[in-house]
Amino acid sequence: MEKDMIFFDADGKGLTSTSANHIANLAKEMISEIETSLKEITLYSTTVTLISGEKPNVLNKGADNAEVEKIPELLKRVAQAKSLIAWLREAIKAKERLLSKVRQLNFEDYAGECGLDLEKEPHLGYYLTEDDYYASKTIDERCRYYTLEALASTLGKAIHPGGELAEARQQLQAKGKKPHEVEGKGRDTLIFTYQPTVDSQVVEDVYFSLQAQYRDVQSQLNAMKHECKKAVEESELAARTKFSQEMSDWAAQCNIVEARLAEHKCTRSKEIAALRIRIPESLRDIYETVSQLGKSKS
Repeated sequence: MEKDMIFFDADGKGLTSTSANHIANLAKEMISEIETSLKEITLYSTTVTLISGEKPNVLNKGADNAEVEKIPELLKRVAQAKSLIAWLREAIKAKERLLSKVRQLNFEDYAGECGLDLEKEPHLGYYLTEDDYYASKTIDERCRYYTLEALASTLGKAIHPGGELAEARQQLQAKGKKPHEVEGKGRDTLIFTYQPTVDSQVVEDVYFSLQAQYRDVQSQLNAMKHECKKAVEESELAARTKFSQEMSDWAAQCNIVEARLAEHKCTRSKEIAALRIRIPESLRDIYETVSQLGKSKS
């Protein structure tokens, strides 16, 4: 806001904002007094006389030629006083704008003004996901993973409680312990006999063989999943470690700039507070007149 500096004296001479406001108020009072006198002016005298013919009484004495001839000068003084008020009020506002600009100066703007090439705030970089990990594998490795996953699911479903083979084995064992069941009464009695069609040992051998196969497949699958998890965790750890260091460096840089900004605000605010409002040469006479009014009143 270099345009606002026009109101201030480079050599430190002039008025403070408080003094300028005081002068503006005095000028306002002077204007009010002059305008009141102009409103009350009449160009004729008024007298009143009793009908008895006694001596006339003067009610109002009109202005004389000299007073009328002073009107242009009074109007000029009002205009000058208004100009002085406008100048001082704008100067006070300009000072407030300068202070406001300093108070509102933010980190980025200050860095730009100083020509500081600040790094942008770091962001957490890419790290491996499970999908990315498996996508990086060869066709054979990915196919093996899907095969093991499908086989483990299929075997587990068959041999786990509730599964097809597990359920059939359980029923075979139950019928072996209770091969006959009776329904109904009397002549309508029905006898159901359950006869195994397979060797129970064969069932046991197949069942436990599938269990062993399931454990082996699950072990291989878990090993592949462990390698995936390990790779993902290592990748994430590396990314977060790098991000942490970058954030630490960036924060340290920001702290330095923030400290410089705080110092700049303090120094600049003091400089602006010390600025004195200049009185232009064209307003010097009216300023002196208004200043004398203040002295005479005090």
